[in-house]
Amino acid sequence: MVPIDEDEADLDMRREGMLLVFVNDSEKKLKEVTLRLEDEGKTDWLFPNPMPFGLKPVMTQQWARENLGLPMVHVEAKIVMTIYMGVKEIYALPMPNQHIAAALTYDKDFFVKKITFYSLERAKEIQVALQKKRLGGK
Repeated sequence: MVPIDEDEADLDMRREGMLLVFVNDSEKKLKEVTLRLEDEGKTDWLFPNPMPFGLKPVMTQQWARENLGLPMVHVEAKIVMTIYMGVKEIYALPMPNQHIAAALTYDKDFFVKKITFYSLERAKEIQVALQKKRLGGK
């Protein structure tokens, strides 16, 4: 995987279904963790590790909303070139994990295909940036 920017370093553990992203400096602090719940190349693949925060290896958008509440961010699906980019929603996790946000990306059938965990602070930055973009600002 190509790093998103030079300020980040990543460790892609495909067999484990995990991607770790670090701040690319001398401390290498963990910035985000992505869990891949679906593998596009395999139809019978299940996430091979225990799920954190009471999440399940198979979840739908309905399950997420029933268990996590309404999302703080919702981004509609879009097609870029010929690639389907699913709906993405960011949820603040409930207590005692309220400082962590989970970004859920759904497939066409609204099953969660990947989850990215950020700090709640980072999720709020994303929320503000999207609001500015929607209002026509840069």
